[in-house]
Amino acid sequence: MNAAELGATLARWALRRPVTTCMLFLSMLLLGVLSSRLLPLEKFPGIEIPEVMISAPYPNSTPQEVERLITRPLEEALATMSNVKRMHSFSNSDGARISLQFDWGQNIGSKGIEAREKVDSILHLLPADMERVQVMQFNTEDMPVFQLRISSQRDLSNAYDLLDRSLRRPIERVQGVSQVNLYGVEKQQIVIRLDSEKLVQHNLSAAMVNARLQQANFSLTAGYLEAPQQRILVNPVGEFRDLQEVKNLPITARLKLGDIAEVSREMPKRSDGRHLDQTYAIGLDVFKESSANLVEVSARVKKVIDEVRNDPQFNGINLYIMDDTAKGVTTSLSDLITAGLIGALLSFIVLYLFLRNIVTTLVVVFSVPVAICIALGGMYFLGYSLNVLSLMGLMLAVGMLVDNAVVITESIQYEREHGYSAEQATLRGVGNVSMAVIAGTLTTAIVFLPNIFGKKIDITIFLEHTAVAICLSLLASLVVAQTLIPLLATRLSNALVSKKKQTSQPSRYRRLLEWSWRHPRWTGVFAIALLASIVVPMGAVSGDQDGQGFNDRLFINYNLHQNYSLDEVEAEVAVFEDFLYRNQEAFYIDAVYTYYTPGYAISTVLLQPDRPIKMSTLMANMREKFPPMLRSEPQFGWGNGGPGITVTLNGQSTTLLQQLAEDIAPKLNAIEGISDVRSEVEGGQYEYLVHIDRERVHRLGLSTADVAQQVATALRGQRLRSFRGDPNGEIPMRVALHRDYEHSLEKLQALPIMQIDGRVIPLNAVARFEKQPRLGEIHRLDRRTSLSVQGNLADDLALNDARDAITQTLSNMTFPDGYTWSLDGSFQRQQEAENVMLINTLLAVALIYIVMAALFESVLLPTAVITSLLFSIVGVFWALMLTGQSMSIMAMIGILILMGIVVNNGIVLVDRINQLLQQGESLHDAVIEGSVSRLRPILMTVATTVLGLIPLAFGSTQIGGDGPPYAPMAIAIIGGLVLSTLTSLFLVPYVYVRLLWWRERWHALKRRASANVSRLIAD
Repeated sequence: MNAAELGATLARWALRRPVTTCMLFLSMLLLGVLSSRLLPLEKFPGIEIPEVMISAPYPNSTPQEVERLITRPLEEALATMSNVKRMHSFSNSDGARISLQFDWGQNIGSKGIEAREKVDSILHLLPADMERVQVMQFNTEDMPVFQLRISSQRDLSNAYDLLDRSLRRPIERVQGVSQVNLYGVEKQQIVIRLDSEKLVQHNLSAAMVNARLQQANFSLTAGYLEAPQQRILVNPVGEFRDLQEVKNLPITARLKLGDIAEVSREMPKRSDGRHLDQTYAIGLDVFKESSANLVEVSARVKKVIDEVRNDPQFNGINLYIMDDTAKGVTTSLSDLITAGLIGALLSFIVLYLFLRNIVTTLVVVFSVPVAICIALGGMYFLGYSLNVLSLMGLMLAVGMLVDNAVVITESIQYEREHGYSAEQATLRGVGNVSMAVIAGTLTTAIVFLPNIFGKKIDITIFLEHTAVAICLSLLASLVVAQTLIPLLATRLSNALVSKKKQTSQPSRYRRLLEWSWRHPRWTGVFAIALLASIVVPMGAVSGDQDGQGFNDRLFINYNLHQNYSLDEVEAEVAVFEDFLYRNQEAFYIDAVYTYYTPGYAISTVLLQPDRPIKMSTLMANMREKFPPMLRSEPQFGWGNGGPGITVTLNGQSTTLLQQLAEDIAPKLNAIEGISDVRSEVEGGQYEYLVHIDRERVHRLGLSTADVAQQVATALRGQRLRSFRGDPNGEIPMRVALHRDYEHSLEKLQALPIMQIDGRVIPLNAVARFEKQPRLGEIHRLDRRTSLSVQGNLADDLALNDARDAITQTLSNMTFPDGYTWSLDGSFQRQQEAENVMLINTLLAVALIYIVMAALFESVLLPTAVITSLLFSIVGVFWALMLTGQSMSIMAMIGILILMGIVVNNGIVLVDRINQLLQQGESLHDAVIEGSVSRLRPILMTVATTVLGLIPLAFGSTQIGGDGPPYAPMAIAIIGGLVLSTLTSLFLVPYVYVRLLWWRERWHALKRRASANVSRLIAD
């Protein structure tokens, strides 16, 4: 059995079993339609982020204390974990956070368990009053799918019960919702405020009262009472049931808690706040179940919100949908589907113009929906979801799905025109091109293997879903082209014969091929000149990431001068928000949402989607008009939708690192194209050190720990077991002193410590106070103190140019011994992505070569086809330059996909030339006739692919509706494919002939050398 007979095996089986073939494809078609309804609809696939976060809350502390007592012990324990790529810790006044980063592909579930075990092993070394240490993992499915902001002109500080009962719980009961978080409003808590003077009078301490409360409020299972006929559980009841019971708690024989303390319900002290449209706001985040359909869940939640809006209890309350992930997904999906339908229509038109036969055109186009349905069924059974990435793969495949059907249909029609019967023409036509079609499909799919099985980074992980969709649809199209298309071609043989006369186009192509055959040197000069022309666009196309302006949001960081009270920060925010709303039309603002704390504030500016101005221009206009602020220096946040720059400084002393950052920041800000440069360290914060006199407190019969405990109780209180006597659920309880101690230094200094002979000893009698500056946060990177200097990058400054400018600037500075700097942020992400993509591209070229070498049974002839890859790269750069695009990651993905497509034309050409040579044709006739006979299918397949991508190339479709645009990827594929096709039609035959000529010269040289050696030996 020769290659042609082997290639026609599937077609021969389909012709023998037509009903079986039709039923198989009908069942797969139905399966695909059902799968399209069963596939989960998501924005992004559920992917585990290779990071474990350890959070150790310790409020009302200092960064230095947190670093010494919590961060360093945790770091020492976690450092023994294996395969930790990077350890980053943050110590501030509220506690410690440690981020452990791993390589993609690690089992993060097991790493989370290992981290929990390491933390549990050192819990005895951590402060006893520290809250529970949390170990968290992240998944793309953990992101909220719906964000609601609640605002009103009336006071919402006591609205927790209303919002929890009438809004949060109804949404939580919605089918497909897994969790609903309500924040910005807290439930009331029970606070026991001790009277410090009465404590001293009764010779009591806050610690003694706290211990008594802990003993009185408990829950315990005592065991079982073993009666003769039954076994009864015994539970001693020790929990408080009402506030009066708390007040009546005996402290001593003649003293109750109510005699020395005030027990009441209070609102928790606000530690942060939110504004929406210049009014106080509350946040609500909705999370969906992993298997739920995103769009359906969003629709159900919106229905509940609409019902709540009509509730009389919510009169005057604004429910604003700040972020609806389903809206972005449906926008992106509808844009992709629209682009796909337009591309399919254009492909249908161009196929009909080539074939001039409506039946033939319909047979070819019929392969597209069948292949798509089969691919959807495969995705469902392999456990993939329907998201913007997999749909992008299906969209890219639309133009390629007809390729196999076009080549096989054209080959069958070619044999029919040469007088063969319907079945003979089908078997001969399929057999002649079958191996080339299989090889072409394999080369298109095989370029993704390095991304699926190679080194994992975020791009390759996400690209896997695109690759699977493309590969499944191409495999389905290959099966359809090998079975269903030959069956239909045979059954509709009379209608498939083209009535169109031979045009003059092939004869012109023949004349150009003849000229190229006669003038090989001029053809070589033309090829070299074309390759050399890449110098022009390479200098103009920047190796940059996608510029700013994908989304409709800006982030403005306030950079507060110091820690202010929450009311002062709110007043500062209100001034800047007033400026934004006065210029609402000029700045194309839709809404402004602000989050603020005593030391931090950031505003999210939601812009109008249809604004006639670039994001960078709008930012420049706004920056020029920023008003002078009293307590802050507003700047655009780092990386707002575009690439941010980060320079990381490492060393031992945080103070010295801060001095270096202050020296570096103005130098970086002086670089043209870099703006909003600022150190991440918060400045202007202070702390009071309480130096306790050990000898004096010892003479009083106390210890320094006793005094420190009383100070801590006065300022932050002591947590107790929750109060469970409320019908609405558990209520937090804590012991504290009067509020005056939290707001007045004089009052704190006069805090009674003890009483001797009727004389009260205040705190300032046994301690002195010292005010000194402190850091807002201490950062450590890989167990070394670090500090980052960050800034924004303008659109007109490429990331590579920024890297060079920053490197030159910092290289001219002198750093102390043991202190280093490194580029981070976008620099690190882009360099890692480019390195991985480059390696994967080279591996893809090697795999393509291996497939072609196996097809041609030659290690030399695949080189003729590989040359088309070089010319496709030239076309990519010219297309990017002419359209003003940069060499972004999306463009690099386009190049990767392009590599598998462009070689198909060369494979079809070389395979046909080899067949004619095997049939006894001369080299000249085989090259000319083989190229001419494959001209029409090549032009048709290229035209359908290009036209299928045109809507993406010149449209505004973005990933997820608010991510990077698809345009650079589509433009890269179109530019490379068009130039590669136009050149490979002439240069692939030229290189093929040159390779055979060089091989013959080499063999002749070896024969002469062998003859000379034999002659010398004989002499």
